[in-house]
Amino acid sequence: MSMSGRQTRRPAAEIVRELRRLRSSPLRIDDEDERWAEGHEGAPAPDVPVASRRELEQLRLSRHRIGLLLVRPAFEQAVTGCFVRVNINGREELPDYRIAEILGLGELDIGYKVEDIPTNVALKLRYEDLVMHHEINDISNLAFTHGEFELWRDNCVNQAISPPTTHRVTRKKIELYNALQCEAKVLATTQKSLPFELRQPQKRGIMERHGGVYPWPLKHPLPLIPPPPPLPPPTNPPRGLTYRPEIADPKPSDPRGEEWHSGAGALASPNSHLNDK
Repeated sequence: MSMSGRQTRRPAAEIVRELRRLRSSPLRIDDEDERWAEGHEGAPAPDVPVASRRELEQLRLSRHRIGLLLVRPAFEQAVTGCFVRVNINGREELPDYRIAEILGLGELDIGYKVEDIPTNVALKLRYEDLVMHHEINDISNLAFTHGEFELWRDNCVNQAISPPTTHRVTRKKIELYNALQCEAKVLATTQKSLPFELRQPQKRGIMERHGGVYPWPLKHPLPLIPPPPPLPPPTNPPRGLTYRPEIADPKPSDPRGEEWHSGAGALASPNSHLNDK
């Protein structure tokens, strides 16, 4: 083998100097990672208004979740700015739901129970062109429907109301998570300090009471309307026939009239003796 094919070794002194230089400089493993990340960082997501029912659903609070937040210290801060599906009709009417935004809280003179939790809190809701106070029991556990979302979006345009943005959705989700992590109040202590009278709770559907979601659209039966009572007989009934019935003519009518028929019979009568022979 020739000497040109053999690899030459580095001098030992050069290797020692290289090792000393590397030992004196601090070693950072993540230098390459940081330089790679600086060139591949994505732009932050834009803050745009929600445009779909799925995005707005992230801000929806069900009646069951409001009951969980009701015993937390940061209840008002957590629910303000969220959205609910509220029944705007009375108890004796068929339910009619709207998408409403929670603007704040209020208090009622009489208390009620929300999933065995006594309270007199009322939600200050904005829907359509109204701002009304509703009990928590008026809130539905079911998701927004497509028709309700379209009606809410049209109302935002007509009332010049700014819909929530994606950044607001992210912040509110963090607030709700932190509020649920707080320690809940003891229910026994809450019941002892009630300054109001409680009303009997209203029964609901078994799936709604347990926070379920129906996989089909609910169709409530129409209220039963009894038939009207029969009219009383007249005090002075008419005597005899009040109309003259039409008697159908067995012979077809001829537009030439009866005179033509009588004349035709007279013309045929002289020859009648020929038929007798």
